[in-house]
Amino acid sequence: MDRMDRTGLWGRPQLLLLLLLLWVSGLRGEDEEQMCLLEGSNLTISCLYTRQYASSLKAWQRVRSRGSPETLVRTDTRNADLNMAQAGRYLLEDDPTEVMFRVTVRELQRQDVGLYQCVIDLSPQTPVVLPPRIRLVPCEGLPPALALSELQVMAIVLTCGFVLNKGLVFSVLFVLLWKARASGEPNPGEQQSHPSRS
Repeated sequence: MDRMDRTGLWGRPQLLLLLLLLWVSGLRGEDEEQMCLLEGSNLTISCLYTRQYASSLKAWQRVRSRGSPETLVRTDTRNADLNMAQAGRYLLEDDPTEVMFRVTVRELQRQDVGLYQCVIDLSPQTPVVLPPRIRLVPCEGLPPALALSELQVMAIVLTCGFVLNKGLVFSVLFVLLWKARASGEPNPGEQQSHPSRS
């Protein structure tokens, strides 16, 4: 077997495995995010969209296990700078210049537990659901003094997930490179020295 074939990417299953791990670690595929429902507090969610939907109507919906989602608040205007809508405890503020809208739910209640989604309302066509969906879950077991704000919880979850995810990938990379070096195989970027001919 030629030396080039043995050192190529296809000849190194460890490197292929590492590439697969890196690819999977970036594809988490999560379209649902859990948030702790703290009764009496306010919740604000930011929903990002692409510029092609800047002049479309926006909505906040509750997803039921059966039937169609329930629209809780929906914009009715298509202004270029700011569109607002309010329905009861729900406030939707769409800022097309920032290609983002915010939904604020005031005074959360126990019955608000459930799954919600930001959507681009393209009626009569099917709406575009913007990820991630938000699942409100009860904050049971936490005394009010220990309950964290949603920003603190999000920062902790993202930091821990990033550290654990990347730590695993880099640990696997370290072990594979260590094994390759211990077996005497040259690193892909290393040049081999050849004796000079005189």
